[in-house]
Amino acid sequence: MKNIAEFIAQIENKKCSYNAWVYAKEGCYKQLNSGNAINCYSYLREMTEYHLQIVVELDNNKLENYLLLSEINVATHIAFNDQKVTAIAA
Repeated sequence: MKNIAEFIAQIENKKCSYNAWVYAKEGCYKQLNSGNAINCYSYLREMTEYHLQIVVELDNNKLENYLLLSEINVATHIAFNDQKVTAIAA
């Protein structure tokens, strides 16, 4: 686990591309359209101010998923499948 600012800075430094998903309803998430954002990392920072739960799917030669919980300022590794969080790392 790490704080959200540290997580975003890390993926920005590595220039990782990502997909972002926000909580929709009944345990499911819907994908955000971040492709049109001029600076996708500042867009992600901004989205953490408006959404309590964001799933970030990194595309950096291996698929990694993280759950950003803005209420407690934590980014943690998760398993994400079919628009649902299936497991959270301890």
